[in-house]
Amino acid sequence: MRLSSHTLLLSVVILCSLGAAGTLFAADEIHWTLTGQTSVTVDWRGTEAVIRYGPTTAYGQTVTAQPPSLHPISSPGPFWEAKVIGLQENTLYHYSIGTGPDHTFRTPPPHGSPDFTIAVEGDIGDSASFPIMAAIQSQIAAAAPAFVLAVGDLTYADPHGQAHVDQHFNDVMVWSQDVAYMPVWGNHEWENPTRDHLKNYKGRFDLPNSQTSPGAPAISCCGKDWYWLDYGNVRFIAYPEPWAGALIDWNTKMKKLMDDGQKDPAITFIVTFGHRPAYSSGRHPGKASFKEALDALGARYGKYVLNLSGHSHNYERTTPQNGVVHLTTGTGGAELERDGDCLWSMCEKPDWSAFRAMHHGVVTLHFTASAIEGSFLCGPADGQKSDLRCAQGTVADSFTITAVAGGNSRPAPNGKTGP
Repeated sequence: MRLSSHTLLLSVVILCSLGAAGTLFAADEIHWTLTGQTSVTVDWRGTEAVIRYGPTTAYGQTVTAQPPSLHPISSPGPFWEAKVIGLQENTLYHYSIGTGPDHTFRTPPPHGSPDFTIAVEGDIGDSASFPIMAAIQSQIAAAAPAFVLAVGDLTYADPHGQAHVDQHFNDVMVWSQDVAYMPVWGNHEWENPTRDHLKNYKGRFDLPNSQTSPGAPAISCCGKDWYWLDYGNVRFIAYPEPWAGALIDWNTKMKKLMDDGQKDPAITFIVTFGHRPAYSSGRHPGKASFKEALDALGARYGKYVLNLSGHSHNYERTTPQNGVVHLTTGTGGAELERDGDCLWSMCEKPDWSAFRAMHHGVVTLHFTASAIEGSFLCGPADGQKSDLRCAQGTVADSFTITAVAGGNSRPAPNGKTGP
């Protein structure tokens, strides 16, 4: 018997909602975001609208969720959003949605605290379209980061269909029920509005310090175009898509964020992240307007040392450019982008490119009191599309960015690389 795509999707949703004992739970697509030192927001789809939480599995407190202000378009839902406030910082909480299984979230450490790890992935998709995607998500789960920065092109619903949005949010539940999901938008989230648009994503996330950009699509107005958060000793600042006027507006607003971070003795590093790269020798070259803006910021702010992006489906690390290392991390599962026999749009590696690999994988960043320790962990091989041979889970590239006393942060000269 041949099953329709709708029947297959329903089967996936049911399977994703089954517990170990075969109990059917009434929530899926579960994920949560950090919204402050003492708050998180949990989002899901299903018939249950109450979340229980507390320091133990006895819970003791409840929040009744509300429908999000923007309704996702991938399915009827219902979709729910629970803002959990009044928490203690640096504390592990257990939670359960309705009668569902126990999971945990952790609030951020005290301002200025070091010693935490995050994961970074971009250009992700879902396991139905890109089977390697599931393996990458399992690698993230095994790394157990404090949170995941997803640097755009989350689901690829615009070429593949709305069912793949729901599939993506069920696929990432391998980690997103216990690890914060902190996204930024890519071109595939908005540039084909008859096939997909930002209501699907803004309606699924509550973002800290949410900002509105000029030129952003009116269908998903207003807010959540970019945001920022402090976590431990790092200030993370997202940047928006290149809508008309958006970069100029961002550059004006975030200078105060940079100024404040540079003056704050508790902040050791400033990190930016967005979808479009400023430097790239892959299929999508670096965007000149972003290069100009980020180069100028690097020259001015000593604590600004790292930029994270996707868009090109490859991994690439630059040498410090005006003090800033740029990482392209478009390796979260979507098909790698060959560009002829040499794989790269710039066949000869440019001088500013310290290491590059046409290979799937995940980036981990460990923040200490004096350094950022980065690794690119190999994912599964993808046949002839890859120019790197490495065992899954091994470190293909590693680097260290050091902080200089007095806040004049500068990367180490070359970092450590090697298969």
